[in-house]
Amino acid sequence: MDVSRHNFKNLLPEIEEAINSASFLCIDGEFTGLNAYGGISPFDLPEQRYDKLQESARQFLLVQFGLCTFHYNPENGSYTNQTYNFYVWPRPASRNAPDPRFLCLTSSLDFLISQNFDFNKLFRDGISYLRPAEVEKLRSVVLERQEYKRSLNSQSTTPEQLIDIPAEQAPFIKEVTTKLETFIASEDQSFEIDRCNAFQRRLIYQVAKQDFPSISLNGVTRPGGERVISVSKDIEASKKLAEKQDETEISDVEEMFGFSKVIKTISESKKLVVGHNMVLDICHTLNQFCAPLPVDYVDFKEMTATVFPNILDTKLMANTIPFKDEIFNSSLNELYRTVSEKPYEMLKILPRKEGYGYSDTEEKYHEAGFDAYTTGLCLISMHKRMSKLCGTTVTSVDANSAVLKPFLNKLYLMKVADIPYMNLGAADMYPDRDHVFHLEIPKEWKTQDIIYLFSNISFVQVFWINDTSVFVALREKAFANTVLPTLGSNMTFKISTYKEHFERQEALKSSRTTINPQQAIKTPNQSPFRVDRRDLHTTGLKAKQLTPSAAVNQTGITPVLEKTFEDGITAAGKKKRSRRHGRSQGSRIREKTSFSKC
Repeated sequence: MDVSRHNFKNLLPEIEEAINSASFLCIDGEFTGLNAYGGISPFDLPEQRYDKLQESARQFLLVQFGLCTFHYNPENGSYTNQTYNFYVWPRPASRNAPDPRFLCLTSSLDFLISQNFDFNKLFRDGISYLRPAEVEKLRSVVLERQEYKRSLNSQSTTPEQLIDIPAEQAPFIKEVTTKLETFIASEDQSFEIDRCNAFQRRLIYQVAKQDFPSISLNGVTRPGGERVISVSKDIEASKKLAEKQDETEISDVEEMFGFSKVIKTISESKKLVVGHNMVLDICHTLNQFCAPLPVDYVDFKEMTATVFPNILDTKLMANTIPFKDEIFNSSLNELYRTVSEKPYEMLKILPRKEGYGYSDTEEKYHEAGFDAYTTGLCLISMHKRMSKLCGTTVTSVDANSAVLKPFLNKLYLMKVADIPYMNLGAADMYPDRDHVFHLEIPKEWKTQDIIYLFSNISFVQVFWINDTSVFVALREKAFANTVLPTLGSNMTFKISTYKEHFERQEALKSSRTTINPQQAIKTPNQSPFRVDRRDLHTTGLKAKQLTPSAAVNQTGITPVLEKTFEDGITAAGKKKRSRRHGRSQGSRIREKTSFSKC
């Protein structure tokens, strides 16, 4: 079901019902770009990767949000789904609302066009939205303006508060006075004074209050946005009209919250929120609909745990034992194909309502709703497979599922072999990288030059950072302590350990962010809509404490269970370990990813 600004208000109650009654939710997003500056590195630490992700989330827009709710029937073990495609567009709802700028990548837009994305529908019919703090700011502006209008109509104005009528405004005020005299002498009950600016309206209120106390004036906004003054002889009716207009203005401000209401409902439901390679979806969702992303990585983890207390990434599941022994390509479409075949079992999942889902014969990849739907199908199939491997009864997929606990609140990190995920609920992994070196080299050098430089030490892998710097990883880690004595640094290149390079970068980062206390006082807030992350639109949700002790039971499948999966032993039998990858048991153990017991 496509949702635009034309049907959003009518559909919102059923969307909220679908969220609150679901067993779990799947989300997906489409963006105007992915990487703002530079690419990702295979040696990114979680906080370094977050620095890149938050920059992308601030620069690009999420323009389509897919939501698929899955509903479990315990009587027959079946599921139904309810799917929505939201077109979201930050249309300024008033003169005081934010009017954001954003970046686009032509490659990203070309890709969306190739997938039949409807940009006309986005720009013309997209659902507007504001963050909670922005709504509060607009509400304050409206209340202040309403109080000001009431003060203009009050009889308590002192002579000191009166404004002298400038000479250039005298003809205008004389014309308005004539109109008011004519109106009072007529049988008309009301009329409007238009084509005047804010200062002129102030003068009109002042003159009317002094010379025409028997009539009432109220500011009115016409459908086209023009501000006029409504004049009435019925003072009581005019007061009621003013009160009704005030209520309408506050109601309009609440409506400006827009699509963010959906995110608020998801957050307050505390349902399991599932995505595929979803770290960018999470960053954009928080930044656009909740609050600006914090600069600090630890604060991001706290913010995410507060808004979405139960997250699961199917990309991480597919790249973790036991699934990675059976799934060789974890892109969403290939993952779906794999988990649709033996030893997996794909259930037939029908739409909960006609017109609110997809059939198993449709393929609309990169339409946000369809990707969310496909992600849910994959999770149900993998959950069933995991339950059988663990020897447990297959139950509903939800945040309380025992076999899913090891994967909760971990976001997959692409192309980082030794740190598979961001751990939102505990301390992150920090692997040994003594075999990795950083080189500063002439821009004329090529990969072969670097390989040749290390040829007497070990085979290496080269990862380019830019034209003049690279990471070099030794294939034989045992030779790491011979690199610096053998190569050293000279006039041509400079070499350092990964640890030394990291410490230099952190020192540089600290020097750039250090601010003199006196300067800090004078520095204006970067945004008038900044909000404390604890003041988000969730209530009663407490962020998880990110203490090292919490990591003990959070980091994964126990060694005994992991070895069970490695040896290919299931609860039902003594099946021998598959050797189709041609890798030894020792190498398999070395590359394992640890999770806790099912």
